[in-house]
Amino acid sequence: MIGIGGFGVTGFAVFIVVVLLLAMMGVIPGVSGIMQAACASGGTTTTPEVVQADAAADAIPENYLKIYQEIGQRQNIPWNVLAGIGRIETNHGRSTLPGVHSGENYAGAGGPMQFIKSSWALYGADGDGDGKKDRYDPSDAVLAATKHLRGSIGKRSPSMALSSQDVINAVHRYNPGNYTPQNNPYVHDVMAAVNRYGRDYKVAPSNYAGVDCTAGGVGSAVWRTGSFGQRIVAAAAYYAQRDPGTPPIPEERYPNLPVHYSWGGGTLNGPSRGFCCSDGGYDGADSFGFDCSGLVQYAVYQASDKKIVTPDTTYSMWPLVGDWGVEVSREELAPGDLVFFNNPASHVGIYYGEYNGKRWFVEAPQTWLVVGRVRDYVKFSPFDNRRNFTGAIRVKPPGGQVRAMAPAGAGVGAGAM
Repeated sequence: MIGIGGFGVTGFAVFIVVVLLLAMMGVIPGVSGIMQAACASGGTTTTPEVVQADAAADAIPENYLKIYQEIGQRQNIPWNVLAGIGRIETNHGRSTLPGVHSGENYAGAGGPMQFIKSSWALYGADGDGDGKKDRYDPSDAVLAATKHLRGSIGKRSPSMALSSQDVINAVHRYNPGNYTPQNNPYVHDVMAAVNRYGRDYKVAPSNYAGVDCTAGGVGSAVWRTGSFGQRIVAAAAYYAQRDPGTPPIPEERYPNLPVHYSWGGGTLNGPSRGFCCSDGGYDGADSFGFDCSGLVQYAVYQASDKKIVTPDTTYSMWPLVGDWGVEVSREELAPGDLVFFNNPASHVGIYYGEYNGKRWFVEAPQTWLVVGRVRDYVKFSPFDNRRNFTGAIRVKPPGGQVRAMAPAGAGVGAGAM
């Protein structure tokens, strides 16, 4: 990768300050309002914003900010690290230099994150679920950048936290030149941008240059089709580990690494670091993933287009209080129903349907394998093998009416895909 920015930060004192601030990036400023879809209605693109002033040059296009934040959270890399690279490489895709929207620059790099062909062959990714790996597509390019950053320092799994020095080393290896991490001007430039975005940033209109909106657009997921129940189970299944004999994952993701159980883990927008500690001794502060209710909250929220937030614990979900759902029997189960276990209900999963003659559900199980301290992970589990079934709730879709779902016992795979 070749950066197109110049040496914008001078002096190692500034560099040290940036490093110290990076270590405190756990608190990230937010953006008011919910991000809109990345493509204009009708599948058309819009004219990229033309940056006229230095003040505007640091503003992040709305669709790029969404990509940095969503993929950064998924890959457990601070979003402003990705934004810092995007700023220095191509000003978030707004540069008009050769190789940004098509072709290559003098060094053979292309796309908003400036991948050369050999690096793209190693790290190329499908970030928007359209079945393509296109280095000029910002979602694909940003996901590939996370793979490069992690892979270059040997910490490929999103469950492995990155220290501030890890980030510096990874940014250096993104564009090493003939430098060391300590004197690499590219690292200085990127880290200065990272620091700025960590403190404050402005949001610019979306920049759709190079995005094929007719192919689905940024952030459109295959699992957003189908009944409401199918969308719920497919949203959860996106994070499920593919094991032999289990149902297919509705949308392929890379890397297909385990998303571990983490007590207290999970937000409305994806997996997160949990916290300490449960009465049973589960400590989620050192792991990244979901607990069972966190996975359910995420899936329902995403499937409802961010309109429905379920209660945040199994005990507050079951028994049903309020009108956010209806109870259904074991015989009435359909894809997307929330299934509860134990008395009191200490565990919840999402019913999937039949596959290969078995009924399955998606769960973030609380199992902790003491030997080697290996945590269990989000996965498909056989439903009929599970003891202590308590009951099930069918969540009402936006609008308040429980619509017809796929029939009980139906194979949900095709519908979820």
